[in-house]
Amino acid sequence: MSALDILKTLNPMGVMDGFVSFMGFNQLHHFLNSMMERNMANNFTALSHAGGSSIMALSYLLTKDTKLYYLLKKFSTGYFLYDTYHSAKYLKHPLSTMYIYHHLSTIYYLHQDPEVYKTGQIMFLAELSNIPSYFVYYYLKTGKNTKKIKILKKLQFYVYSFIRLPLLSYYAYNVIRNADNKIPVLTTLPVYFMGLMWSYKLWKNL
Repeated sequence: MSALDILKTLNPMGVMDGFVSFMGFNQLHHFLNSMMERNMANNFTALSHAGGSSIMALSYLLTKDTKLYYLLKKFSTGYFLYDTYHSAKYLKHPLSTMYIYHHLSTIYYLHQDPEVYKTGQIMFLAELSNIPSYFVYYYLKTGKNTKKIKILKKLQFYVYSFIRLPLLSYYAYNVIRNADNKIPVLTTLPVYFMGLMWSYKLWKNL
């Protein structure tokens, strides 16, 4: 499948709607940045996406209402466009390329059939696993309550690793096994391996 074929699978209106969400996240970041430094503002912007997308994904899974999935897709597409822009503009180390790949491949995956590719389940689990990280970052950067930092680091490792290793591995295996078009999941496999590497790093930092 060529890059053109991949682009054809994207819903243009869905991506355009994502720009509304992009502007919302960009404005939220600017508002937070007026009260705190840029990286901390980005941390809380990311937390707002993780919390919001987890709730939307769970609501979709419980109701199977396609309007809720469309809302999740629009909401998360906008966030990943916002953070791609942020990474390209401000991050000057090699990891920024990994972030950009992560975001663009996730946008591509979001625009596939959620029933075939288990997108609701994967988004719920992936974003839920990220939530402790934002609190760890906050306490590390503010130097507040070192005892709480140790507890949160352990929580971060156990929540992230349990979700990313057995649970997301299960869904990735089943999608690869059952989907006729395997390109979307193969495109996002590097994102899965990034999660494995991050789990190892969290374990080393305990």
